[in-house]
Amino acid sequence: MSKIITVTIAGKGPETDAPSIGDLLDQLRDYFELLNVLEQTLAEDGQSAIIWRIVDAKRSSPLTFTIQAFARQFAVNVDARAGHVVDRAFAGLRLLEEQAERPAYFTEKALERAERIFERVTNGLDQTEIRSDGFRPIVLTPSVARVASRNTRSVLEPGGRPFKEIGSVEGYIQTVGRDGRGRRVVWIKHRLTGDEVRCALTGDAAKALAHCEVEDVWRGDRVSLFGTIHYRTPGRISHIEASAIRFLRSRSELPDVDDIIDPDFTGGLKSEEYLEKLRNGELS
Repeated sequence: MSKIITVTIAGKGPETDAPSIGDLLDQLRDYFELLNVLEQTLAEDGQSAIIWRIVDAKRSSPLTFTIQAFARQFAVNVDARAGHVVDRAFAGLRLLEEQAERPAYFTEKALERAERIFERVTNGLDQTEIRSDGFRPIVLTPSVARVASRNTRSVLEPGGRPFKEIGSVEGYIQTVGRDGRGRRVVWIKHRLTGDEVRCALTGDAAKALAHCEVEDVWRGDRVSLFGTIHYRTPGRISHIEASAIRFLRSRSELPDVDDIIDPDFTGGLKSEEYLEKLRNGELS
């Protein structure tokens, strides 16, 4: 069976704990969107294969909704994928409850959704509880949500000055186009953070994509870009001015255990030299 989540939402008022229609729908919508953003970040191609549906609702106070993962395409099993998404969502929300640290795979969009979930419990709702088998429940009360909201805002607006450095960044192509000055521009999903990063191409990098007018040709391809990396704050990239681009093999094409069980598989090369050549497709 695909992953099941229960969400319980309570409001506050002089005569009832029923939430307002606006708060109820917005809280569910933000949680659904958080799951969607995490899935797209975790997916190598940046696409969503899961649709989350409400399969049951209990009208007893407080209101409880049962949510289940379904595949967008017929006969596609998304159980493992949904489990990974739910795991990251629980871990991320819990981390933000405890400290001002960016959870793994939480992009700016994910953090903004989480912040809205927290803030709504401090202004309009009295509690939001999220449960799923195998995970410790997330129980957001006004006091817990207030701290989590502050932590999330600190992650979204960290201290530190912008800076730049020369280096390389690996990611997956999302779109290809041109900026207002006619320069070739590519947007990638950063492999480590999941953030979408704008890369202006110059030199050899621009030549490599000079003939590209249809962005879908390379959508989802794994690339490494070298050039000047501009940071908003430490660890968060603003944009890249790339002078070189290298197309890398997809994850499915990378070597696995079966490729390295021969004790003489390196052919005399040092292990690190062999792995680098194999990863870059330089071995026959």
